[in-house]
Parts: sequence; structure tokens; C-alpha cells
Amino acid sequence: MHDWMNLSPLGTMVLQAGVKFLYEQATAALRRKFEPHAGGPQAPVHLPPIFNEVSRPLSYHDDKVEALEEPLRKLSEVVSKWASGAEPVNPANTELIKATAALRLAMEEVFQQRLTFKGEQRSNDGLLLGQPLTLIGELLNDVLALKPLGLGQRAASNSALLNLRILNL
Repeated sequence: MHDWMNLSPLGTMVLQAGVKFLYEQATAALRRKFEPHAGGPQAPVHLPPIFNEVSRPLSYHDDKVEALEEPLRKLSEVVSKWASGAEPVNPANTELIKATAALRLAMEEVFQQRLTFKGEQRSNDGLLLGQPLTLIGELLNDVLALKPLGLGQRAASNSALLNLRILNL
């Protein structure tokens, strides 16, 4: 497991808040596509105190949202059960950790900034803002293969479900 994916030590409360933030930002990014003034000025995104400070205000990069639209939709669907509180957050849950890690990578690409939890140890290897698109797709495929809500059964019998449309940036 990569160090950026090891979210288990964060604890339930921090992980719950992180999942909720990532879910809300992913759905807000997707909604921007349908808003009449999506390209106009935007209010800065408030980063919860569970994350380290970022170098500049978070803002959506619409070209990145467009490129990651399908993975953002699928990952948002998967994490919605934890973000809404419908299912308890358990740091030992592989589906939760992989889905959250993939959604974080996607939102880091959308914001063009790293989102690091306070107290989290991450190497600065350039991986996350370099070529994350393949990794996001691989993690999403892993999550779908875990059979959350029956998605894995359809994925196994229908490879088109795993054929993500990720545009080159």
C-alpha cells in the first residue's frame, strides 16, 4: 500500500470528515458543469481544519473536472454512503480506504493541489500531481471489484463498466 493511501491511522472522526469534504467537493465540481455561470468567478473552497494548509486558495479547474467526470461520478456514488452517515466509517474497511484515496487523488487533480490530512505522512514524490489519471482509474476498478452494493458483480460480467472515459489533459 502506498503511503498516500494509508488513511487508517487517521481515526474514524477525521476520516469521516475527510470523506464528507471530498464527497461534497466532488459533487460541487460536477454540478458546476450544469450551472449557467460555471466559468465565472467562484467563491473559494473552505478547507476543513483536518487538512494541512494549502499554498493557495482551492479552486476548481473546469478542464480537470471535464477530464475526470466519469470517475468523479462513480467515486461519489461509492463514498456517498459514508459521507451521508448511512454506513459507519471504519478505517479497516478496504473499500472505504481505496475509494477515499481515489477520490482524494481526483480532487487533488481538480484543485491542482495536494490535500494532506494533519498528521499524515506523505512523501513528496510528485506522483499525485504528475500522472494520477491512470492510478485513479486503477483504484476505481479495485473498488468496483470489491463488490460494493453489487457493483462488482456487474463489473465482472460487463467490462464496459470498467472502461472509464478519462480525457488526456
